[in-house]
Amino acid sequence: MLDETGVFGVFAAFTVTPVRTNNAGESPDITPDGVTDLLTNYEDDVLVDAYVLEGLTPDADYMLRIHARELTTAQAFLQDFRETTLGGHSQQTEALVGLIREAVYTPDAPDLNAELEVTTYDGPEPPQYAIVIPVRKTAEWWNLSNEKQLELMRGHIEPTLEYLDSVRRQLYHASGLDDVDFITYFETDDLVAFNNLYRDLQSIPEYRYVSYGDPTLVGRLQEPATAFDQVTRQLE
Repeated sequence: MLDETGVFGVFAAFTVTPVRTNNAGESPDITPDGVTDLLTNYEDDVLVDAYVLEGLTPDADYMLRIHARELTTAQAFLQDFRETTLGGHSQQTEALVGLIREAVYTPDAPDLNAELEVTTYDGPEPPQYAIVIPVRKTAEWWNLSNEKQLELMRGHIEPTLEYLDSVRRQLYHASGLDDVDFITYFETDDLVAFNNLYRDLQSIPEYRYVSYGDPTLVGRLQEPATAFDQVTRQLE
């Protein structure tokens, strides 16, 4: 599904809420079983990744990244998730919505497109860390000519090529779907390389046309069952 255009990506961050005891002083049994069953029920319709954010991102304990061919399907999954015991003891703190589309600029730069196609992630699988950074473009950017935008994007892409063997990325288009224009998603085991990549992007001309973050979400990529087990232990 990640290789398809027209697929929606929803990033939903949550914090777990305290478990209240009943009159007998007993706490409800919070297990990830209901979420596991939910994933099975939706396995043909959505692709779900889970991340533990606790300690790395303020006001968030975990995050789900949901891919679906229809946004209503992703919404239905999240609604059903809230009916599970874990979902019922979670408060959603962030939601970002984007769309996977064909590349906008590189088709007009065959040489650059060719370099991107042969430069692939070659780090550990799965990578340990994930970083989500929303991006906003200025009004001035959208009024530049296509030629000028391509020139600036060439200056954006070329410095990143040396890092793409250790940093995997995915771009989501979000204009009109969210308050941001793009959602950039990264996976890596090498946070130093990611930090260097980000600093290089801050030194290029295109940087003055963008603002990054708000929020920036950082977490550890986990198998869903592992992530949910870790989160539910906080409720015990």
